[in-house]
Amino acid sequence: MLLHQHNSETYANMVRLFETEHRVAAVQPTGTGKSYLIMQLIEDNPDKLFAVCSPSTYIFEQMKVLADKNSIPLDNVNFITYARLMQTELIDSFDYIVLDEFHRCGAVEWGRGVQDLLDANTQAKIFGTSATPIRYLDSGRNMADEIFGGVYAVNMTLAEAINLKILPLPIYVTSWYSFRGDIEQLEIKAEQSGNPRLKNVLLGKIRKAKSMIAELDVGIEKIFEKHIPDKNGKYIVFCPNVEELGRIVTECDLWFAKVNHDIHKYKVYSQNAGSEKQFEEFKADKDDSALKLLFCIDMLNEGVHFDDVAGVVMLRATQSANVFYQQLGRALACSDAKTKPVIFDVVNNFETGDVAQQYAGIMEIARNDENYYDDEIEFELYDYVRDIREILNELNDTFANSWDLNFELLNEYVEKIGRFPGGNTSYEGVSIGKWCITQRVLNNQGKLSEDRKDKLNSIDFPWNINEESWMAAYNEFARLTEKLGHFPLKDEMPKGKKDLFNWLNIQRRHYRSGTLAPQRAQMLINLGCNMTVLSISQWEERYEQLKDFIDKNGRLPNYSDRKKSTLCNVLCTWINTQRGSYVKGTITPEHKAALDEINFPWSKRDVQWNMYFDILKQYYIEHKTLPKAKTVVDGVRISTWYNNQVRFYRDGTMPPERRARFENEGIPVVFPGEQHKVETWMRYYDSYVEYLDKFHKHPSSTERYHDLEIRKWWYLQKRMQQQGKLSVEQVEMLTNIGIAPAAT
Repeated sequence: MLLHQHNSETYANMVRLFETEHRVAAVQPTGTGKSYLIMQLIEDNPDKLFAVCSPSTYIFEQMKVLADKNSIPLDNVNFITYARLMQTELIDSFDYIVLDEFHRCGAVEWGRGVQDLLDANTQAKIFGTSATPIRYLDSGRNMADEIFGGVYAVNMTLAEAINLKILPLPIYVTSWYSFRGDIEQLEIKAEQSGNPRLKNVLLGKIRKAKSMIAELDVGIEKIFEKHIPDKNGKYIVFCPNVEELGRIVTECDLWFAKVNHDIHKYKVYSQNAGSEKQFEEFKADKDDSALKLLFCIDMLNEGVHFDDVAGVVMLRATQSANVFYQQLGRALACSDAKTKPVIFDVVNNFETGDVAQQYAGIMEIARNDENYYDDEIEFELYDYVRDIREILNELNDTFANSWDLNFELLNEYVEKIGRFPGGNTSYEGVSIGKWCITQRVLNNQGKLSEDRKDKLNSIDFPWNINEESWMAAYNEFARLTEKLGHFPLKDEMPKGKKDLFNWLNIQRRHYRSGTLAPQRAQMLINLGCNMTVLSISQWEERYEQLKDFIDKNGRLPNYSDRKKSTLCNVLCTWINTQRGSYVKGTITPEHKAALDEINFPWSKRDVQWNMYFDILKQYYIEHKTLPKAKTVVDGVRISTWYNNQVRFYRDGTMPPERRARFENEGIPVVFPGEQHKVETWMRYYDSYVEYLDKFHKHPSSTERYHDLEIRKWWYLQKRMQQQGKLSVEQVEMLTNIGIAPAAT
């Protein structure tokens, strides 16, 4: 299969990395051909068994079309969606596992299914593709690091792809079709104001704002008329939900009235049984006289590409960088190099999403630096939001930044709380913390009037933020000293206040180095603080916290603990830091020795193995048997893990210390099916022995004991012995109770 140059380089890197690594990721923007890398890998390995995983069957259908065009057989490929992976009995003989859109593996349920697949195929090579590996709304988790250990065949940004002309730089049109609703909300807020004077001022400004916006002539229908280049083209419209989709489909006739009266509408979303048919009809629609619109919710966010889309309309507001890039990518991926796709961002994602802001930064570079892109790349941005935003900001400023109102609120806050607010503090719906910061900035710039400065001085306003922060910490120690009758020890600090000791250590270090102001030092000494002795280091503190956790739980904190406790989250990060220091050789001998004393597992895989073994051990103790197929305990498919351990044990690849754990705990290392056969045999044997002891005779052919047909079992043993299917031990046990198997 013929690959573009950038994918040829990526594929070569992948092949080289697989010589030494088991897991390799390819991160590159939507539309740069990640599916081609997957197909090339399959084509080059026809004798290997593949599991190809992705979020949707739409993606698989496109892969199959690509394979068919390039005559690539797929007999050795299993296509499995992440949702189905959770419900499927795992196959443990895959040579390659492909995780397409692998950022989705961070979801709790899907992640378990993927982990089970990987656990069942420890020798398989894992290849992952994604345009957006970071889960911005999930604590910024980087799934390329979590799953692939940061091993990249390529790690290409959207800016790089555009700069290299792999993708076109689109025409980006920003608007804000909901601004009328924003003004109505401000109008309601003004009507509810308890200050008659302020209310009149606000309503007057709102009337003026409405008039100014009307003059801007930025209605959505005008924007579409001006910027849709292909009046008969295809456009994807991303909607927030089913209800809004229905409303938008109805209203859009007015929006596009000046573009084209002949509009073909298609709807694709998961609750619509006809989505697949609608999607195919949209792709096949070649009517040169009609505007073609595909209204969708989520289903086309990722992995679905087709060739003739002229642009997208974003009507789904999102803070998710992944969703923003996926919607943007539908146009970039679908455009050829000679065509500039048009992005209509009419919900202001341009300024609100995390990576949308980064994309905005890319475009600002293009705006300000002519040399950043080639002369052939023309940058176009039509921003209809800026003027509206400035008007609305002025209105919001009237609400939130009325100086006298904020001063009164600040004075009230100080009298009520007893201190000045922090930078992010809000009071009565007003960000007075940020307002205080603004006053300091204005004062430093000489822009704060003397009248306002005098008012702030009248309530002892702290102009120096460092002084304010220092006094807040000092006052907390002073309060506790008065309450306890002595300077507080660390263990005496209230919950949530122990971090103050980090501040105290800093003061002590400044004191010892002579950089602490004498007045501050004396204030602490007067409280009874020993300024010459440092409390334990942060490392020692974390070490003691880890010891406490292990003592209470018998294990290290794991991922599920992170979600329940801030401390566990901190400890997990600290544990990873220690492992990183150990690998780099930068950990001190003292720290390593201390961690060795508590049997600290330096390998992350050892931690997981021990956790799974403990789950197996507890299961065996409680159920007196081994787990059956598909047994899940605490989210772990323990039966699959155990089967792998049996294989490693039998082929001699299990490390000695792990073999010893099985033997010391008395857990059999046999396949569960074999174990269940042994247990069933022993149940019949024990019942037969009990019958003999109780009745002193062999059972008749019709007798049952403990609801077991033990006489038939006896006949079966004779037949199995004739066939050589009984072990020597079983033959001996039967002979000892007077059951003489038939002679061979």
